[in-house]
Amino acid sequence: MEKDTNQLQLIPTYCPNFRCLSHKGTLEKFFRKNGIIRTKKPPFSNQRYKCLQCKTQFSSNTFSLDFRKRKTELSENILHFSMNGMSNNSIASLLKIAEGTVRDRLKELARQSLIFEKENYPRQIDEDVAYDGFETFTYSQFSPCYVNTAVGSRSMFIYHNTFSPLNRKGRMTEEQKMKNLELLKKYGAYPRNSVFEETVYVFQNLSNLAPGRTLFMDEHRAYQRALRSFDFRMDYETVNSKVRRDPSNPLFPINRLHSLYRHFFSSQQRETISFQKHEAALLEKMQIMKIYRNFMKPKFVKKNSYDPYAHIWSPAMYIGVAKKVLDFGDVFGVRRIKTQIKLDAKEEAFMNRYYPYSRQKIV
Repeated sequence: MEKDTNQLQLIPTYCPNFRCLSHKGTLEKFFRKNGIIRTKKPPFSNQRYKCLQCKTQFSSNTFSLDFRKRKTELSENILHFSMNGMSNNSIASLLKIAEGTVRDRLKELARQSLIFEKENYPRQIDEDVAYDGFETFTYSQFSPCYVNTAVGSRSMFIYHNTFSPLNRKGRMTEEQKMKNLELLKKYGAYPRNSVFEETVYVFQNLSNLAPGRTLFMDEHRAYQRALRSFDFRMDYETVNSKVRRDPSNPLFPINRLHSLYRHFFSSQQRETISFQKHEAALLEKMQIMKIYRNFMKPKFVKKNSYDPYAHIWSPAMYIGVAKKVLDFGDVFGVRRIKTQIKLDAKEEAFMNRYYPYSRQKIV
């Protein structure tokens, strides 16, 4: 999307009509100007356009992240506050808006970040990868879950975040056992092979993109089953989870990412009163963090004696899918539509917030 220096408005590069031949973008001029609409919100005047192919009419505001939003220019602050440890209620209080507004903006940011990721995902992985799971819960501790994560060993680029529900395990008081039985009778048990299925999904993708590279993982039984379930084209090495978790550990990229989750997500901090209300909210936070850490932040904050570019380059720069550390406008400056990209079943479910095993209402 280019910027019109005369009117300071975005010039469209695609038609919003998904049936139009120009919907997925074109370098040719496919529109003509069609008047101006005066508004009471910034930018106070919207340039109207008309597609020359399908005759669809739209405005420059159609391509803004604040499209059809009552309050504008909130998303950037919400993104940075959320990714740096503030809860939704704290953000709402600081910006003097409703908490529901924060949730809606984060939901939109998560969808836009998935589209951005699909357009900028590497076609080949030229580094080793570390894989493990992040265990947490949604709504209550009777609904534990496992976020399966894959991270580049050198770049620390986050390649995958997928979700696996778990059944409650470990010690419980008699009251907790009764509560757990009530939930099982009402909703049934979560799928017992969910970690295996999600691991197969991630391993198949990594196997296609990084053949011959090494996959580091711990000794989880589901991971071993996943390796035997198809023709895995990567080498692999298991690491005992009791090995010291310092930079010499092959799983250090994973351990560091999980530490960032604990540090920067208010809902994942120890003994917190903040928590994710359902699976969709958790996965959306993880998706935004993926883009935020991959493209908008350097690999490390401070200088590193082993890597002179660690405090300058983002993980995306290491793998060649970005030329600089991107800012908010580079990633979210133009609103994209999901019909412009090809989504698989899991990505489509993410866009629609569809989780059939959820015990909570997701809207």
